[in-house]
Amino acid sequence: MRGAEFYIMQQFKNLLKKIDSQLILFTITFLFFIQLIGTLIESIYMLDLLNLQLDEKVLGVLFLLSPFLLIIFRKKIPSIFVEIMALIVIIMRIITPLLTSANKIITAGIGVSAFLLFFSSYYSGKSRGDLSIKFGASLASAILLSIMFRALNATVDITLYGWFQSLGWILGAIAILAIIANIFKIQINQKNSNEGSTSNAQEKAPKKEKKVRGIILLSLAITSILILSYFAFSSPTVISRWTNGNYIGIVISIMAMIILSILLLTVKPELLNKLDRRILWLWNALFILSLVLTIIVHWFPFPSTQTAVVTITYPLAWYYYIPLGMMIGLLPIVFIDFTLLSREIVNQKPTPTKLGISFGLSGLFFILVALILIFTNVWGYVDPVSTIFRNLFFLPFLLIGIAIGIPILLVRKKSIDFKSIVTTKNRKLFLGGFLVLIIIGTITPVIIYEGGPLFSPETPSTLKIMTYNIQQGVDANGEKGYDKQLEVIKSVDPDILGLQESDTARISGGNSDVVRYFASRLPGYYYSFYGPRTTTGTYGAAILSKFPIYFAKTFFTYSNVDEIGTTQVLISVGGTNFNVFVNHPAGSDEAKLAHMTELMKRVNASTNVISMGDFNTRENSATYNMSVATLVDSWKVDNPSVADRIDYIFVSPTFSVEDAGVITMPQSHSDHDTYWAEIDW
Repeated sequence: MRGAEFYIMQQFKNLLKKIDSQLILFTITFLFFIQLIGTLIESIYMLDLLNLQLDEKVLGVLFLLSPFLLIIFRKKIPSIFVEIMALIVIIMRIITPLLTSANKIITAGIGVSAFLLFFSSYYSGKSRGDLSIKFGASLASAILLSIMFRALNATVDITLYGWFQSLGWILGAIAILAIIANIFKIQINQKNSNEGSTSNAQEKAPKKEKKVRGIILLSLAITSILILSYFAFSSPTVISRWTNGNYIGIVISIMAMIILSILLLTVKPELLNKLDRRILWLWNALFILSLVLTIIVHWFPFPSTQTAVVTITYPLAWYYYIPLGMMIGLLPIVFIDFTLLSREIVNQKPTPTKLGISFGLSGLFFILVALILIFTNVWGYVDPVSTIFRNLFFLPFLLIGIAIGIPILLVRKKSIDFKSIVTTKNRKLFLGGFLVLIIIGTITPVIIYEGGPLFSPETPSTLKIMTYNIQQGVDANGEKGYDKQLEVIKSVDPDILGLQESDTARISGGNSDVVRYFASRLPGYYYSFYGPRTTTGTYGAAILSKFPIYFAKTFFTYSNVDEIGTTQVLISVGGTNFNVFVNHPAGSDEAKLAHMTELMKRVNASTNVISMGDFNTRENSATYNMSVATLVDSWKVDNPSVADRIDYIFVSPTFSVEDAGVITMPQSHSDHDTYWAEIDW
């Protein structure tokens, strides 16, 4: 029996030599953190969206302050504590997708808390060795996995979705095995250490405690890199919607730079040893500058008077994308920074108390920038705080950049000293296989989904139009309702679909892109235009079409609650051009009047007009009457007046309205009824 146990133990030791259990564990836990923090923020927002105000649910962000709990350990964190926290992260990640939004706030919050305690505790683990390179490589690997899982399901993380949640369970099981392997390694290291100690060790004078410097700033920088990864790079559709840039190109280029970062950190880290600190600082400065400029070049002052209008025509000139290209090209510095900052903290050997205070304050910064980013979108609803942040989308990213850049000055030359962690043939094969899987699993679905319709449909005898305010993909119960809303769209089978409140490609929407999701899931795929960029803080006014979209533009009119960005495109159907407008005015009567005045100016200059959307106005109001003075209300051709109706499809009087219909709440799975009309031209 003892012989069998010895054989099993030897085989397990051989397995540990072939794989890096710490690298695997960190990669999976970083991924789970990105998924859990995304679910936490999204769930809070979705439930508060129903009330259009903040309530007690927003307290869920306080889970980010959990590192303060490390203060209780004072001098030493128990070894088993780290493994327990990792196990809690895994358990919370597995059960969270199965719950309602209200319960997700609790379980995702606990998972986020456990991760922050797990992660920050590692910086005080003397028996665990220097893990800085593994931290950098693991974060990069986790972002790659996040990108792939989102690409496989058209920007909605497939491991949080339906039966594909089993992929998350498999990753959780692998992480648990990695925890066991880590415990085993620690025991071996401790045993070897004890055997090598001298008998008079107790007689040695205690070492003088080393002075710890800049831990708060170093922790802030490390946390800021995690924030930036979550805010943008773990879901490239976010960056695409900042800029209306080419999604395929953005995904592939980000993936390529992250793969380069992983190879640099794991196979050739000695190249980092040649980095002059001046080059390091310059690289950081250029990356931060390009990050902020990527947003600012897509920024503009909104109309300040009722007669002012700002128009953006697409595609934008090539030079608007220079900062975006620079930002992606400089991306490896993020993971190099993560590695160097981690090494600097490890070298200083901070106490648990110092770590608890430092990472706890960093959690407070996390809450601050997350709220600022959300307030730039809902600035008219959380008075008086949110109004300060109107049209300041770049601000949280500027703060994050500063928080990363300044602490780099604390990195000492002796911290830039690395050796490869992937040296054996087996580990190189494992790494190569992982990267090939990522490349195939990411590029294939992105190209398929972004390719547009597989074939051009025949010219129909009639055209079916649909307008749908999807409440940012949230149903009446505060749950993510993409698939329910998709079924509503399929039941109508529109040729042209106008969406309002479709701006989900931000942290409040879980960094998922409902427009891309719908376009890729509707039969035959659809062409799409997102409308106003997310940097404008405007609720989305998007268009999906079975037919090609040309001459896309958005125009902005005076507003005092929501930015009023209207989408205008030309759609060609069988040689006939249709001028299509998707509208979502809100705010005061003056703001709605300013919008309608500009809209009708454009309508009167166009032919074959379809003007639809959530107009936030009733029948026989002043703005409604401005529309029907030129256009036909498709609903009223064969249907009675509806006093509470605010969603409309107006068409040119040259069209014949053959039919019109409505899908009422709750069957619409939104907070709006959904209208459609069939026209003959």
